Amino acid sequence: MHKKNNLSKIFFFISFFLVFSAPLAHSASENNESSLSKSIMEIAVELKCLECEGQNVYESNSNFSQSIKAYISEELTKGTGSSDIINDLHQKYGDEILMTPPVQANTYVLWILPFFLLSLGFVIFFFKLRK
Repeated sequence: MHKKNNLSKIFFFISFFLVFSAPLAHSASENNESSLSKSIMEIAVELKCLECEGQNVYESNSNFSQSIKAYISEELTKGTGSSDIINDLHQKYGDEILMTPPVQANTYVLWILPFFLLSLGFVIFFFKLRK
């Protein structure tokens, strides 16, 4: 009689554990999915859709953007870092895929020209005010 009581207690604890641990496992998988989608978004915002005008991959729904998002998701599940993913895509598609062009010797003019023109505009404006 004592063994039956112990078996029913064990059965009760196992049932209790299974019933209350299932939602915890589900919430852990949801957290993993949400962190994965957040990582996809963080990477996709830095990449430009090559089919769209001025849209990043995250905002675009083109076929190209969908395939890039799938590639990012696949690489993240493999454990590849975000900078490695961006570098891989940069090597494959060139500078056009980056939302922010890299600072290189051939792009110095693109980076310096706006500041130069703004400074020149201020100088001309102040000379006109003095006259």
